[in-house]
Amino acid sequence: MDKKKKELQMRHLAILAELDKIDEQAQRENRALTEEETQKYDSLMREDKRIGLELQGMLTDTELAKYREQKSKSAILREFLKRCVDKRENASTILMNAVTDGEDQNLTANLEENGAIPLTIHELIDTKVEGLELPADLKMLTGVVGNEVWPYSIDDVQFTVAGEVEKIDEQALNFAKLSATPDRVAASVAVSHRAIDNADFDLLGFVTYKLQKGWAKFKAIHVYSHAKFNNNLKSPFAQVDVEDIKLDNDFAKNLAAKIAEIADLGFEGVPTITVDKVTEALLKFTPKIAGDPASGTVIENGELAGFPYTTSRYINTKLGAGGQVEQEKDRYIGIGHYGYLAMEQHGEVRFNVDAQSSANFDRGTVVLGMSTDMSLTELSQKVNGNKSGKPQAFKLLKIVNED
Repeated sequence: MDKKKKELQMRHLAILAELDKIDEQAQRENRALTEEETQKYDSLMREDKRIGLELQGMLTDTELAKYREQKSKSAILREFLKRCVDKRENASTILMNAVTDGEDQNLTANLEENGAIPLTIHELIDTKVEGLELPADLKMLTGVVGNEVWPYSIDDVQFTVAGEVEKIDEQALNFAKLSATPDRVAASVAVSHRAIDNADFDLLGFVTYKLQKGWAKFKAIHVYSHAKFNNNLKSPFAQVDVEDIKLDNDFAKNLAAKIAEIADLGFEGVPTITVDKVTEALLKFTPKIAGDPASGTVIENGELAGFPYTTSRYINTKLGAGGQVEQEKDRYIGIGHYGYLAMEQHGEVRFNVDAQSSANFDRGTVVLGMSTDMSLTELSQKVNGNKSGKPQAFKLLKIVNED
């Protein structure tokens, strides 16, 4: 039964992904769903209803209680969104809190008044979509109040050999600091009227999935991309000098030397390597030691040259037109000690509903927006008296062809 239950749960998530893809395509093209898309949309929701009924029969008492709580929250969210569509005259309202000032006050038609807050920032952290997985040692703090400050020493104590009565000069220990600089970030997702109107559909799960995916994409871009954004949320890879590496039979040895250069600066521990899927495939057939087939390949047993790794196409992106990231033809490899990268979400996360603007209404959608403050602070740039202003615990390597 456990295997069957897991299969049904996986299919539920797959349906949410398919529905999201249909919604996203229509929103990107600024149109309502086509007849074919509508039929597929309805078919998927009917299938999801059957899955939900089947899963209920497999749940334990504890799981069933949690399921009913989730269903109750979904119903509250659905009712709230329906009121935004049918009864509210304004274009937007606040999901999380009442609007108590200004001309357009909203003291009762908000989720806080209804006694349920369906989404928190913690629920939006994790999703498993290819290219969006982050290194295990990158930790994200949420709900940070104010701007965090990291003090660090820029001097080391020097021991010297001295005579028994020889006076030793005093050494000053100097300290400096790095401060987090938050920027406002926002995203929006569209949910169709069909999804809202279908009382049997897992609306809360669908909305959560959409926001999870968007949030994970945002984090992956700003952690991996070497896009030089015009804000404070630049990846360490956008701040380092790019170095070349050849993808030949000596690749593993040369990569190990690049990693050792970081360790030679005093940054110990195990770094995480990031490559795209094509590079991953090539390295699975590249010998670890030139001329020694018995040595294995660069990627084997889930490690790259003996180190943990992630895959993301965003490692190959730069800043393109309109401030958006775009793929480069070249392929890159990122090396990072992510304990030296502080990602923080500051203050509250606000949700907004746009149900009445003509663009959204004509498409048959309600758009939910999320807004908060984020900071990304690289902590290795000034360690050990470094004067370059560049990260020392990260490297970006560009793969070049053999001569």
